Amino acid sequence: MDRVDFPGSEFVLARAVALRGFGGRRAGELLVIDSKGVFKGSLFGGVADSEILEGSLKLKRSGESFDLITVEIGDRDAVRAGLACGGEADILLSHGLSLPPGFADKVTSRQPVALATVVAGPHRGLVLVANPDKTITGPSGRFVDDDFAKNLGERLLSALAKRTPTAIVTLDDNVVSIEVFSPPTYLVIVGRSDLTKAILDQGQLLGWSGIVVDDADEGGQQVRGLGPNDALIVLSHNHEVGIPLITDVLRSGLSTYIGGLGSRHTQQTRSAILSEIGFSDDEIGRIYGPVGLDLGSRTPEETALAICAEILAHMSGRNARSLKLSGGPING
Repeated sequence: MDRVDFPGSEFVLARAVALRGFGGRRAGELLVIDSKGVFKGSLFGGVADSEILEGSLKLKRSGESFDLITVEIGDRDAVRAGLACGGEADILLSHGLSLPPGFADKVTSRQPVALATVVAGPHRGLVLVANPDKTITGPSGRFVDDDFAKNLGERLLSALAKRTPTAIVTLDDNVVSIEVFSPPTYLVIVGRSDLTKAILDQGQLLGWSGIVVDDADEGGQQVRGLGPNDALIVLSHNHEVGIPLITDVLRSGLSTYIGGLGSRHTQQTRSAILSEIGFSDDEIGRIYGPVGLDLGSRTPEETALAICAEILAHMSGRNARSLKLSGGPING
C-alpha cells in the first residue's frame, strides 16, 4: 500500500474496488484529492486522473458521502502507465468526513485496517472500519449496533486477519465494498552479512522493502516507525545493539515480528538480559529465535527464504506447515 498523508478531513479518497481487464495490477494504490484539487498518491499511473478529479468535484457538490464511478482505460494509455493492457475499473470515491475517526491516522501510521462501504441496498451509506485491536467503529466513532452491522463487522475482521483483497460482495440484500488497507512489510535488519543481502533480495520479490542498521541510535529511529506488518531481524550478536531495538519493539505494544539470529546459547543470553530489564516470559516469547522456519536451510539464500516465510506466517496468524496437513483454505 502506498504511503499517503491525509490533509485533515477535507479530502476525497479514491481507490479501485473492481477491475475488468488490465492483465493484473498491484493492490494498495490510493489517491487523495485535497480541497484544492491537488493529488497525493496514484491510481493507474495517472492516466485516469481527469475522470477521477471530475468525479471528486461532483461528489463534493452533491453533498453525498461517497460515489462509485467507472473509468475506461484504452490499451495505449494502459501500456504507457505500465499496465499489461487496458480495461475498465470501478472507482470508489469517499469524502473524508464520511470516514470513521482515526481511519486516516491508522493508514498513515502503517497500521492495517479494513473498510466497508455499503454502496447499494437498505443500509446504503453505512461505513464501518475494522481496527488492529479487533474493534469495529462507524462514522461517529462508535459501532452501529444492529444485526446487519454485526454480520458486516465480523466479515471485516475476517478480511483484516486474512489480508483479503478488495472485493464487492452482497450481504443481506446490500452491496458492499470491502477493502483491506495493509501496508507492505518493511524490514529493519541489524548487522551486515551475506544473509542480510539475501533477506533484502527475498523480501524484494515479495514487494517488501527494508534497511540495514549497524548501531542502536540509527536502528532506534527506524524501529520506532514500524507497524504490525513490519519486522525487526537481529542478525548481529552484539547485544548492546540488538537489545535496545528489541526493547523498543516490545514496548510498542504492536504485533511487529521480531527475529533473532544465533545459537540456542545466544537466545538464552538474550532472553536473560531482557528478563533482567523487566520483560515477562510471554513478552520474551514473542521473539522468534533462532530465527526462521525449519526448512533445512544451509545457504544464505535458503535461510533468507525460511526467515521471510516465517514473517509471512506471523503476519497471517498461521501455523507454518504443509498445506497437505491442514484442512483450511489454501490461499489465506
